[in-house]
Amino acid sequence: EDFEYLAEHTQSRGCFGDMPSQIDFNYAFDFNDKLLAIGGFKLMNKYSAFVWMDWTEDAMKNKPLIYRVIKEWLESQEKGLGLTRIMAVIEPDFPEAIRTAEHLGFHQESVMRGFCGEKNGLMFVRLKRGA
Repeated sequence: EDFEYLAEHTQSRGCFGDMPSQIDFNYAFDFNDKLLAIGGFKLMNKYSAFVWMDWTEDAMKNKPLIYRVIKEWLESQEKGLGLTRIMAVIEPDFPEAIRTAEHLGFHQESVMRGFCGEKNGLMFVRLKRGA
């Protein structure tokens, strides 16, 4: 009975319906011909996405710039893609990444047990105001 219902009510309904054709967005951030960071979004549904980013050593020489650019990038993606929730998973023994996520408006929501193999992952979220 449950299987019949599920077959008749696919995941294409609700927040999983009307997914855009592109669900992966990748970016490179450079300044003065130096790569500062790479990052991307993976849409989970039409309102939520996982974000990832990796900074280069050159980013450390441009901290105020990189924070401003990443924050503006997050805000533009929230608006442009219509996102109400952006998620990031951070390993608990990476306090620098935790502080950076918090600085960018994320807060810890949960512990994801076994997400990183033997280690847990920390789910951080950034919610659109009013969500």
